[in-house]
Amino acid sequence: ISEVMKRSRTVLTREVDLTARVAGPRDPPSRAKKHPYRRVRKATLSITAASVTIRRPAHLGATVPETLRLNVVRVHEKHVGRGIDPVEWRLVTSEQIDTPEDVAAIVDAYRCRWVIEEYFRALKQGCAYEKRQLESKHALLNALAVFTPIAWQLLALRQLSRDDEHLPADRILSPLKLTLLQRHPDVRLRPKATIREAMLAIAALGGHIKNNGEPGWLVLGRGYEDLLLLERGAALALGSDQS
Repeated sequence: ISEVMKRSRTVLTREVDLTARVAGPRDPPSRAKKHPYRRVRKATLSITAASVTIRRPAHLGATVPETLRLNVVRVHEKHVGRGIDPVEWRLVTSEQIDTPEDVAAIVDAYRCRWVIEEYFRALKQGCAYEKRQLESKHALLNALAVFTPIAWQLLALRQLSRDDEHLPADRILSPLKLTLLQRHPDVRLRPKATIREAMLAIAALGGHIKNNGEPGWLVLGRGYEDLLLLERGAALALGSDQS
């Protein structure tokens, strides 16, 4: 695959802004080997694509097809400075690579992987889905129906607060939730707060301390659960459903 991709012509070129990757206070030394630290930089990415036929390994026997046809997309960084670990992806797929649009769709689908993984962390850690110790399919699906929109809201809060920290909080949170955060004695969210301020206020309800860095899914999930209980109680007291 490596030899074929080296001979393949570039079908797309992209310029992307790479974010910084720095050591966290509790990161093990092994993390730097798997994900090397880096500074913010603009990367020029060359994208190539080719079809490759793989022969059957000898030890598998005749029950497996003699050859397998695969499409491979390679994304690699050009003009890399000394001491910089370049971007390098090799995506093996059965999707079509006939046009530049086909290739771009494969790359963009892979880019969604990180957000998808974060969503499942929000579901499993933030909503403690795996710790509910539910055993039947019926119970698991009922819990999933409850937690899926909550996990989405947790993900939206954290992701959007990173993408645009000046985005108004009312783009995500209901007026009643914002009022409760503004009046809560432990957070005192300011009126017309940004989504990042609201996210940090919710995390504070869950026990997050700013000096510990960015809030994780556990404190964000605990804080949002408290906010949902407050919202439910307020709606009952007001005699309406304002959630």
